[in-house]
Amino acid sequence: MSAQKDWRVDIFPLTFFALVIAAKTYYLVGYVSANAHLWDLMTDTERRQAFGGAVGYYLTGQFSHISYYATALAFDALVFYSLWVRRAAKERPHGFLENIFPLITVFVPVLGFTLMFIPDVRAVLPTYPPAFLHRMGELITGFPFYMNLAGLLIGLFGAAFSIWAIRHLRASFGLRTAVRELVTTGPYRRIRHPLYFGEIIHIFGVVILAATPAALYLFIVAVALQAIRAKIEERKFLASVPAYAAFKRNTGFLWPKFF
Repeated sequence: MSAQKDWRVDIFPLTFFALVIAAKTYYLVGYVSANAHLWDLMTDTERRQAFGGAVGYYLTGQFSHISYYATALAFDALVFYSLWVRRAAKERPHGFLENIFPLITVFVPVLGFTLMFIPDVRAVLPTYPPAFLHRMGELITGFPFYMNLAGLLIGLFGAAFSIWAIRHLRASFGLRTAVRELVTTGPYRRIRHPLYFGEIIHIFGVVILAATPAALYLFIVAVALQAIRAKIEERKFLASVPAYAAFKRNTGFLWPKFF
């Protein structure tokens, strides 16, 4: 009965992540298969020479972009798998703060940043002051390229860190605030919420790629939501898991604690 109830409660997150995985897979396969220019540069020495010194910038940007989406796709797939195989909760979520609010912290940034990359939406979003962008272009040659690369690499690191965290959570993972097994291995040896830490870094990379002040505002909202969500989880664990108090003393909140 409990397993059936868990399944009904989480059918929406499972469906959501299945759709996200399908969309990202479709985009990634389509992008790679349609990018004949990239394959020509990789296989044709004469074309690379004709392209000149810019070939390094182009190939670095392309491979970073593909790696970022592949890693983000792997994270979404691992979330889906963890939701599918997770253990039954020892303490189930209750009320709005434990049932609905955690879903808001997930779907608000996902939907918000997705909308920002739709061309029709981007056209109406404010941009950074042209004088600032011009000045940065004068100070740093190839400023747009390096900003895009920085966003991709930061997002890639955040997604990879999140994969590391959720790999240790596995069957203890959940979107809603429920108590399963207390995980203290891997990144959980130093951080109480490494999955949120990785997601915050990942989102910051997306903020750089979005190149609009609106993304920075959404980032602030997303970090605040994650911090509140983490506090709600800690309150529930402290009330039901005696070992959590010692775990809390020995780890950082959303950052590593080394001493």
